[in-house]
Amino acid sequence: MKKLLLSLCLLSSAALADYRSVNDAPVSLDAPGWQHLVFINIWDSWAGAGPEEMVSKLPASFSARASSVWIALDMNVTPAYVRDFQTSFPASKPLLIDHKYELMRRYKLWQTPAHVLLKDGKVQFSGNSDAFQHFVDQKF
Repeated sequence: MKKLLLSLCLLSSAALADYRSVNDAPVSLDAPGWQHLVFINIWDSWAGAGPEEMVSKLPASFSARASSVWIALDMNVTPAYVRDFQTSFPASKPLLIDHKYELMRRYKLWQTPAHVLLKDGKVQFSGNSDAFQHFVDQKF
């Protein structure tokens, strides 16, 4: 009986994880609470045009309530490039790779950087960095 219960618990927790981060950690985009999805092109970040600085300066009232999930486009990235990126931008975790632009399409995004704010898995905001900053300033 204990083995059956343990198996059911493991299956249910695995079902909650929609994705795996580049560090192989489970990530669910349907988690309860607030989630900030940050869509990036790592090459823009390397060039200084990424959203990392803006995200680091979001108000504490927002950061305390929302967990961030960083999502990099699968655009000329290798595992070595991703490791180098995470070394240079350690706050950009967890990091998912958006294979075949699946998540960009799901959230109807066409460019990066972009932000999606979810509450209990439902979209509350979707847009660029300037619009996101304005939204956060108004709501948080």
